Amino acid sequence: MTPTTSPPQTLEFQCECGAIQGVVRESFPPNGRRLVCHCNDCQAFAHYLGREKQILDDHAGTHVYQMDSSKFTISKGQDKLACVTVTGGPLLRWYCASCKTPIANTLSSTRFPFLSLILSAFDQGKTDAVVGSAVEHVSIPSGAGDPGKVKTASMPSMLWQLLVRVLKARFNSELKKSPLFDDATGKPLAEPIKLERSERLAIDEKADIYREVLAEAQ
Repeated sequence: MTPTTSPPQTLEFQCECGAIQGVVRESFPPNGRRLVCHCNDCQAFAHYLGREKQILDDHAGTHVYQMDSSKFTISKGQDKLACVTVTGGPLLRWYCASCKTPIANTLSSTRFPFLSLILSAFDQGKTDAVVGSAVEHVSIPSGAGDPGKVKTASMPSMLWQLLVRVLKARFNSELKKSPLFDDATGKPLAEPIKLERSERLAIDEKADIYREVLAEAQ
């Protein structure tokens, strides 16, 4: 008997203003990784966009799905993409330039063919159905309050998954494709914005206050 392959599951994306639309096509069962990141940089991005209430959960965590970049396509609005590096480092954080809806985090080159899709703009029920509901947490001490007993992600395991993706992409150029980068040059479609030190300090002050508010509410 010939084994059957399940069709990919789809998860639609649309920013708040409708300028950017796209779709995730994930295998079944999914082979990505769902995380909640409480790190200061993810919090800074939420505050940079002015969308901390929409992006951050009750413990200042950002829900993301780490996946192959080639499984995400944008059908409309690539000219509306924007990205920022909140640290000056190689991690780019993507969003809609018009309405500030977050999209994903990536490294600065398609040599690293993965993205962390930011899930706050997706329907939760549909998201759970396509990518699963099980989550792991990272950088919990940087969050707000006590999240209780949660599963923490293994950093060696995360790095190993990244290495596997890089090695696979060396032998299959299709895996390097990303809707956020130019296929020919491998460069980001939007010029990364670099925050001045004073800007980041001001954002961190807001984040400190917001974490205190969240902690007091628990």
